Amino acid sequence: MPLSDTAIRDAQPTDRPQKLALLLNPNGSRWWRLRYRIAGKEKMLSLGTYPDTDLEDARQKRDEARKLLAAGIDPGEQRRAAKAACTTRAIKTPGSTMREQVVKEVPTRARPLEALGIPDMEERAYCVLLTHHMATVGEVASLLSLPPRKTQQLLDSIESKGLVTHSPERPPRYIAAPPEFAVEALISQRQAVLERVRLGIPDLKRRAANTADTHEREQIVELITSRAAVGRIYVQMVQTIRNEVLVFQRAPALFASHQEKPSGVRVRTISDEEYLALPGAMNLLRLDVESGEEARVSPTLPIKMVILDRRIGFIPLNPMDENSPMLLVRSSALLDAFYSLFERTWERSAPIVFTRTGELKTGKPGPRLSEAAEQLIPLLAAGLNDKTIAHEAGMSRATLNRRIAELMKCFGTRTRFQLGLRAAALDTFSER
Repeated sequence: MPLSDTAIRDAQPTDRPQKLALLLNPNGSRWWRLRYRIAGKEKMLSLGTYPDTDLEDARQKRDEARKLLAAGIDPGEQRRAAKAACTTRAIKTPGSTMREQVVKEVPTRARPLEALGIPDMEERAYCVLLTHHMATVGEVASLLSLPPRKTQQLLDSIESKGLVTHSPERPPRYIAAPPEFAVEALISQRQAVLERVRLGIPDLKRRAANTADTHEREQIVELITSRAAVGRIYVQMVQTIRNEVLVFQRAPALFASHQEKPSGVRVRTISDEEYLALPGAMNLLRLDVESGEEARVSPTLPIKMVILDRRIGFIPLNPMDENSPMLLVRSSALLDAFYSLFERTWERSAPIVFTRTGELKTGKPGPRLSEAAEQLIPLLAAGLNDKTIAHEAGMSRATLNRRIAELMKCFGTRTRFQLGLRAAALDTFSER
């Protein structure tokens, strides 16, 4: 039975804490908790208390945390970094009662964003959102003691600079971008501007020397160390895509989802098993498939890369480092080799297909299989590990091993991944 506000309100505390998708303590307090695993460690994230955080808000916070996990970001570490980035103190209005006191968020240290040209009030608004995680225009206005109209202007300004985003609901809730990404991007933009000036020096020297040939041949392979510069090149290329996008997807994700692609563009993604094991990764992949993306899974991938229209490839030198220098490979024999590598891997990878209701297709394997064994095929083809498969199928590990043995005997395979490939080749993923 799905959890509802009524069920939460009617729940009575007992001698021991109860788990109702939230934690009900003996003293009556109700805490939303999210248990997750990252880098092999199990962790717990607090999402607030009920009823201050209602069921809808808790689900929204849970989904946001899962998106971060799918991108390889620890939501708990991000929250701690956000709080450490902006230390605040409380100022109470004299002559007011405890319930009527107005609390203002005031930076207690030198302004770290001043050197980037961020005005004082914009920095305060950003710090308020870092401290409170998310807030409406009215809530930010109350905390800063500003008129709502002025507050809206502040939020619009810092959003244009990449410091905050807002939800599509009404009224919208503003969310602070993680400092390690947002502030780093602003710094990189400043550095990129100065670097462009530096790159202009040779051209100025050529003009001074009246050199006739002012055009340099474009480099086939280029190493870029600025993440912001890579992002700008990628966005420009995506806006001009005409035919196809090819992706080797490993954790953490190289770029954002390709749902914004122009119509008529074919997107093919191969994910490895480690990426699919991330919390929320299958949900994100389901959304991409629903938007028209073709998805497959391979046990391992040699590199992480994105190829756009066979014109340019993005390949990080260190696929495990989000800030790794990026190798840009333009149209050449080298890019053709990477393209061939993708096609060969695509042929040997197992397809991931979802039904219109968002469920994995199960197909009809054949009369020799039991119904319990039949339901395992799409989960095996997706490359999920034993623990996840047992949870999704609702069976014990011992039962799971028996069903897998039954499937392997039926298809004549030795490994789980071969089993997934065999099932796909025999068209067992056709719609019911």
